[in-house]
Amino acid sequence: MIKKLPVLTLSIVFICMLSSVFPEIASVFIFDREAILCGEVWRLFSSHFVHLTINHLVYNLFAFTAAAWIIERENVYLLLFLFCLTALATGMTLLVFKPDMRYYGGLSGIACGLLYYAALMKIRKNSWKIISLCIITLLPLKIVIELIRSDSLLPYWGHQPFVTMPVSHFSGISTALFFYLVANYIPNYRKQTDLTSSAGDGGLSASSELKEQVHLLVTAIQQRISKRG
Repeated sequence: MIKKLPVLTLSIVFICMLSSVFPEIASVFIFDREAILCGEVWRLFSSHFVHLTINHLVYNLFAFTAAAWIIERENVYLLLFLFCLTALATGMTLLVFKPDMRYYGGLSGIACGLLYYAALMKIRKNSWKIISLCIITLLPLKIVIELIRSDSLLPYWGHQPFVTMPVSHFSGISTALFFYLVANYIPNYRKQTDLTSSAGDGGLSASSELKEQVHLLVTAIQQRISKRG
């Protein structure tokens, strides 16, 4: 049976290509610090659709499409949530920690986050184990080296009118790792803690009941947007 087309992934790719063809769209989408501080906060999100050169676009779309396709095949709502989460987290990180940077564009932070999450999601499957382990170990190493060098390890041809921002890559994988841990481990830990407390006290306190309700809510959201690997 043929899998459905990854409509969300292809839609994001299309918007990126559209913003590369039409400068008018890019000018409205790009991260512009002064414009953001004046109220154009959508640029924290939309700037990830903007790319400044062809090879910048090619690198980012290659990594993004591969990772996003894998996640969308599992659950389209999971991809949508992760995309929005990493986009806003990366935008805010750059706004706060790069005060001297006025303009920014690119999908690389989100691509790194999705690639890392896809590896974490597939690590339990034998057919993906080696690839997942390589991504989980080598991608952070690459980003650390880039942070030290303040430059990308990927080769770029021709003149590049921009400076690589490895902090966006770090933000992407940090956000993905945080969400993965929250969605997959913390709810189980809370449930075990509540059960232990209940057994010791002979009943649920008001605090324990509240924790249990929070756990049930988180579990319901997790089941809605994610399928365990």
